[in-house]
Amino acid sequence: MNLNTYKNIFLDRDGVINSVVLRDEVISSPRSFKEFKLRDDFVKFANTLKEKELLFFVCTNQPDIRRNLLDIDQLKKMHAVIESYIDFTEIVYCPHDDHDNCLCRKPLPGMIDRMITKYNLKREECLIIGDSYKDIAAGNNAHIDTCLLETIYNKDVTCENRIHKLTDLKIQ
Repeated sequence: MNLNTYKNIFLDRDGVINSVVLRDEVISSPRSFKEFKLRDDFVKFANTLKEKELLFFVCTNQPDIRRNLLDIDQLKKMHAVIESYIDFTEIVYCPHDDHDNCLCRKPLPGMIDRMITKYNLKREECLIIGDSYKDIAAGNNAHIDTCLLETIYNKDVTCENRIHKLTDLKIQ
C-alpha cells in the first residue's frame, strides 16, 4: 500500500505500535510499563519517517483505565516511549468501557473526528491503520480510508487494504 496519497496517518496503539498481551487466551492491552513492548516493525517503520511531512496520530481505546486495571502514570510512560520514535501530532485515548456509551470509543469515530476538526484535516487525506474490526469500523464511520495490519487474531476482519507489517507501507 502506498502512503503518498495521505498526509494524516492515524495509528491504533495495541497490536500496531506495541505488542498485545495474552491473558487467559484473551488478547489484551498492556496494563503496566513492564508489559509494554514496541513491535519491531513499528520501530523500523518509525525510522523511515524521520523527515516525512506527515501528521501522525494515535487513537486508542484504553478501557482498563475505567476498569481500574491501568494507572494513568503507566499509560503516560508508555506514550512517552512511543513519542520518542515518532513526533506524533497528538495521542488520544478513550478511557471508557463499553457500558459508558461514550462517543469516543472505537468503533465510533469520536477520536478521529475530533482530530480532523481540531487540526482542520481533509478526510480524503486521512488513513487509519489498525488491527481490529473496531479500528476499521471507526475509520469507516469517520469516512476515512482504512488499512488492516493482519495478525493471527484478525483473519476474519474485512478490509480492502491489508498489510502484514508496517514496513509494507510504501513512502517515498
